[in-house]
Amino acid sequence: MRNLRVLSLALASLVLSGCATYSGNSMSDSNDPWQTVNRPVFAVNDAFDQALFKPLAKGYDAITPQPVKTGVTNFFSNLNEIDNALNNLFQGKPNQFGTSIGRLAINSTIGLAGIIDVASHMGLTHAPEDLGQTFGALGAGAGPYVVLPLLGSSSVRDMPGRILSMYLNPLAWLDDVSFRNIMVGVNAVDSRSNLLAKEDIASEISDDKYTLYKDAYLEQREFDIADGDLDDSSLTSDIAD
Repeated sequence: MRNLRVLSLALASLVLSGCATYSGNSMSDSNDPWQTVNRPVFAVNDAFDQALFKPLAKGYDAITPQPVKTGVTNFFSNLNEIDNALNNLFQGKPNQFGTSIGRLAINSTIGLAGIIDVASHMGLTHAPEDLGQTFGALGAGAGPYVVLPLLGSSSVRDMPGRILSMYLNPLAWLDDVSFRNIMVGVNAVDSRSNLLAKEDIASEISDDKYTLYKDAYLEQREFDIADGDLDDSSLTSDIAD
């Protein structure tokens, strides 16, 4: 569910550009040579999401107070700081590496296992990085777009990072499989809950959800790898009407 958050950048750029509808002009088909496989996988993922995760997310959103939701989101975000730190180190970003280590240490202790994001209030800004971004920063192209069963959008370049991130997450180190699965489920539902409002915007932009999600993912990854150093025309040229 983590990858669904990539809708944010594309949706923002579309809304700010004043588009009433999404034109459906996807990024180059060269990015998606496996579309005949990707679309059916996407359809199954979407059906599974609509039948299970979305109803769970709506229920969770309805009964959970906002401070509790924020704490849950912070807790799971803190678990990713190990991944962030290593990839900032691999990319030769010592300041961001130190920031990620500092955030992990402060939020895991003073912040009560990450529930309270004390580090941000101390000026240690979240610096998320993953192995796919590291490969991209070293010059590797994204390769073909891939829709993974249940996991969603990815690319050939990003897939190894997805696997590494799973093993670097402390949840993977838990011996109690039942408890670990519960925690993974809570993380998925919390992440899905955070996207409900954005999904409503997406439904107003286009009825071709596959193309919209694909373009959002590819644009977001380009943005992430460039550390946001892209002008507005680069961000919106492929998806604006």
